[in-house]
Amino acid sequence: QILQRRGQDRFRKRLLKAYEHRCAVSGCDAAQALEAAHIIPYSKAGTSQLENGLLLRADLHTLFDQGLMAINPATWKVCLHPSLKKTTYAALEGQRYRLPKAPRDRPSQALLTHHFEACRF
Repeated sequence: QILQRRGQDRFRKRLLKAYEHRCAVSGCDAAQALEAAHIIPYSKAGTSQLENGLLLRADLHTLFDQGLMAINPATWKVCLHPSLKKTTYAALEGQRYRLPKAPRDRPSQALLTHHFEACRF
């Protein structure tokens, strides 16, 4: 059973709107497959502000949370762990992350830097 965090539904709805109901990496538009990902885990950051969020397809959310996928904050490009480079995910390497149109809805580069550096690849 999944324990829903306080405010998670609102966080997801806000991200869906900001990203126009599309995964920021794959472009997937099936809302059922899209998840609100925290750049810094909710348990550590304690925030569900849009600056700490990404809208990702469920499988990409898992890779992000496991530190197998990151967004380079300097280039806004997808980076993958070497273990994924010979998988179907390899096509995502170097792909530009699609930012929300409104600057206020965009993820924090500082938070992305923290995640990116923690991935160490």
